[in-house]
Parts: sequence; structure tokens; C-alpha cells
Amino acid sequence: MATAKTVSLPRWIVVFAALIGAAGCMNERHSQIPTDATLMTEGQKSLAFRATEPGTVYVYNRNDNKMVYSGEMERGQSLSIDPEIDRMTIDGRTVLEKGLDNNDTLRVFFKASILPREHVIIEDRREGH
Repeated sequence: MATAKTVSLPRWIVVFAALIGAAGCMNERHSQIPTDATLMTEGQKSLAFRATEPGTVYVYNRNDNKMVYSGEMERGQSLSIDPEIDRMTIDGRTVLEKGLDNNDTLRVFFKASILPREHVIIEDRREGH
């Protein structure tokens, strides 16, 4: 018959392991952010991003695992996030005025729009002599 042994670990080891496990649970992106959206910037203070092409910007609070903002941007537009004054703007136009915290890690993702290409057909109509 087999005998089972009980191993007793010091409490601090159990607490330490729990803390390490909790820190590793932070999500990389919210489920609403497309997997092909690219991380453009990340931080806990003021952030800025300029779109090089039209698309959708996603601002994600990594600490709370929640979407803070998502919206369309045109090429050349700038997104500014300033948690100290609790405001997010696109080209100076306020798009969010609450819910920002200096201690939260915000991540800005961007997905470029897929624009249909125009097809131009050039016809050569030369008359023969």
C-alpha cells in the first residue's frame, strides 16, 4: 500500500508564487481589438500617435482590461492622451474627457483601413493610315 506524504511550504513562498502569477495575468489586448492591429505606443503618462494612413485606433487600459476608446482616424491626424487633465484628443478635438488615470498602462493599437484600389484602363486608339 502506498503512503502519501504532506509537504508544508512556508507561507511566504505561497504568497510570492501568487503575486508572480497575478502579475503575469495582464492581457496584451482587449478582445475587441483585431489581432492584426499593431501596437503603436504604450505608457502610463501622456501618449501621442500620428496616423500615417487611414484606419481605426484602439486605446486599451491594460490594468483594467477594458477598451478606453476606439475610432476612425485619417492620414496625418494626431491622437493625444493626457491622463493628468483626463482628456484624449484627435487633432485638438476632444474625443474622451474622463476615465484616464496616470497609474494605468494604456496601449494604443492601430489597424489601417483596406481601401479598394481604383483600376484605370488606358486604351490606345491609334488610327492606321
